[in-house]
Amino acid sequence: MAMDNEVLGNVAFGIIFLIIAGLLVGLQGPLNGKLSHYSSGSFSSMINFAIGFWPLFIYFMGDSRGGKLINGEEADWSGLSKKTLWWAWLGGIFGSFFVLILTIIIPRRGAAITIGVIVCAQLIASIVFDNCGWLGSTAKPTTAVRGVGAAVMVIGIVLVTLF
Repeated sequence: MAMDNEVLGNVAFGIIFLIIAGLLVGLQGPLNGKLSHYSSGSFSSMINFAIGFWPLFIYFMGDSRGGKLINGEEADWSGLSKKTLWWAWLGGIFGSFFVLILTIIIPRRGAAITIGVIVCAQLIASIVFDNCGWLGSTAKPTTAVRGVGAAVMVIGIVLVTLF
């Protein structure tokens, strides 16, 4: 199946943003770890979310036309909690634990090991979620090739950790 230039451009554009996101997460951990060195893990994590709130708020206000739209349609903020599954709201809690763990572990173990183990855990969890179609992910069966890919990542993290 041949891909046209527009599809290839969109794929490349998406990959570039994913690489930037990966670099920023790789940078975020050591920055938070350094801040926790001068303060504490809890303070560093709280400041991370307090400062991070503002760019997200500005993006939200622009994207939603001042809170008037959700996905291009008129916003029904009062009905949002009624039509949203309860567990869909937990991402922020999990994100805060993620940041807190980064700020505590990176100064003690280093960025490469910490981020590497996290990425491996995310990959394995994602393979399981895809395989089962959990939480709205598109069901994609686990194959031997996907399993080997995950195993290679785990081996890579072991090598980074030991050497």
